Amino acid sequence: MRSAPGASRESRADLDVALAALSLDRQIDVYFIGAAVLQLARNLDSAAAQLPPGYKAWAALHDLGDVRLFAESSWLARCSAGDNDLIGPPTGLGSAQMALHWRSCNAVWSL
Repeated sequence: MRSAPGASRESRADLDVALAALSLDRQIDVYFIGAAVLQLARNLDSAAAQLPPGYKAWAALHDLGDVRLFAESSWLARCSAGDNDLIGPPTGLGSAQMALHWRSCNAVWSL
């Protein structure tokens, strides 16, 4: 499932799936595409990531289980240049690397 940030019918649906997987002791990999990585910025309003106010719960997943965060390297560089401190922090991947990761997964939700 791939969609723009906050574009799903229920804005928390993807997060709820991640929480359910963690409650079943599953490791999850979360891939942030483009500006979606701004959901992890400590010092930005979630509106910058095209999300409803207060929607930054992805950053809390680390406290709940085995979670690996990934984002596009170019967006991580933009965040660093803009002095945005990212929670996690996510591992940077190029497009080809991200595609390789996705192929090795049983299911993929990209944000």
